[in-house]
Amino acid sequence: MFKFPSQKISLIFLLLFAGGNAFSKASYKTTAIIEYVVDEQNLMATSDSGDWNVGEILPIMSQNSKIGVFAYAELASVKYIQPGRYNLKLRLLRQSRKYLIQQGDYIRRLNLGTDNSDYVGTTDLLVNKSEMSVSAKYKPLVYQGIFIGETAQMLYKEELLINFLGNAYYGILENVMIGSYVPLNFLTGANGSVKIRAYDTEAATLSTGLSYADVKAKGERTLNLNLYWDSISSDTLLSHVYLSLGLIKWEDAGDAKAIKTLGSSSFQTGYEVIMSNWDRFLIGPSYNFDTKSLGGYLAYVWIYDKFHAEASINTTNIASLKINPADGYYGAFDLYWRF
Repeated sequence: MFKFPSQKISLIFLLLFAGGNAFSKASYKTTAIIEYVVDEQNLMATSDSGDWNVGEILPIMSQNSKIGVFAYAELASVKYIQPGRYNLKLRLLRQSRKYLIQQGDYIRRLNLGTDNSDYVGTTDLLVNKSEMSVSAKYKPLVYQGIFIGETAQMLYKEELLINFLGNAYYGILENVMIGSYVPLNFLTGANGSVKIRAYDTEAATLSTGLSYADVKAKGERTLNLNLYWDSISSDTLLSHVYLSLGLIKWEDAGDAKAIKTLGSSSFQTGYEVIMSNWDRFLIGPSYNFDTKSLGGYLAYVWIYDKFHAEASINTTNIASLKINPADGYYGAFDLYWRF
């Protein structure tokens, strides 16, 4: 396996998709075949086309169609040899630990603005930042449904996420997003949230935030401090930790514990499994400090270019056999768009 310096996948995609006008005019059909390895960081490939731009970042795809993209390289030079033959020198940037680059593997640009079967689901290929339209399939989950809550990840700047009930989030800066359950501002009182990304590496992310809600019927209000921690566990698994502390609580906060930011204090951990088609499977336990009850969730998220559909089974108290969101089991679904 080649050795190569660690590079953030977000930088790779920023260069790949925001490289300039020359790249935007290049053909997605142009390919190059890996011929041999120069050294641990450099590769040579051949192409029948000169339609390449020095400095662009290119995905390396396995000749095994079940693997798809498994590495990235920067195009260092293009040399004309004869009509219909060009030599490409590439500098390896990132490679999956599961696969070796072999002669016959190939390079081809990918359009990630829509579903692409060559782009197989893995944590290595999540797109954390972008300046063009990238399918929501390839972005980290920011929102796991109203009853499971948020992750440590952020929306892109000026990106909007909204569900079918009016729960909305907006990325105002790269590391800052705000949210509100819009209809409730007119029905029960003002509400909103803010989340700030405080720490971010290739392997882990820490965010913190506040959520506020007026409860007009009770003449009360709630304020929660929220902490989020995400980390990569394997090439298909992420772990999420979520702590919400009720700083200002209302009288019936314990009865509303299904919504974790509505006054009560809770702790939740969970796993996110990235499927090969980029759908997500979610599972994890939660604990409510106010009612001293153990709950949890099991969910599946279908992701399309912008649209998400989620179905889940949840519990606020695993010891209770009642069908009751306040103290027992309940099913839920969510529909939301990210654009």
